[in-house]
Amino acid sequence: MTGGTVRKSVSLRTVLRGGAIASTVLVAACAGLSPPPQAAPESGAVSALDRLSPNRCNGAVASSLAGVRIPVSDVRYLAYGLYRNIPGDIVGYDAWVGLNSQPGAVVVQLDEYCAPRQIYAREGARLPDAR
Repeated sequence: MTGGTVRKSVSLRTVLRGGAIASTVLVAACAGLSPPPQAAPESGAVSALDRLSPNRCNGAVASSLAGVRIPVSDVRYLAYGLYRNIPGDIVGYDAWVGLNSQPGAVVVQLDEYCAPRQIYAREGARLPDAR
């Protein structure tokens, strides 16, 4: 009987894990999440962002800003927020980018490997048209 109990436990765990993954995919699909457009960052963009907030994701943030035609010269501040899972591992970042030209911030959401997930505007900021 012990073998049967273990199999049921493993099977239930697999079903629950699969359900959680399916829920995440469904929520992402319904929310219309798509990676932000990317473009080659302008010369000096990454080092300019590094001066504001050193982070290994600054290259991806610079490419995301270039993809929506926000020049790095318009960046007033850059601050990172972290997402952590229960064990404490970093599972994502939010790069909050304040602009000189408008109120609010543009947020670049990245995964734990710095791959951009989405870009959006908050607190009165607006995104220019994407390329």
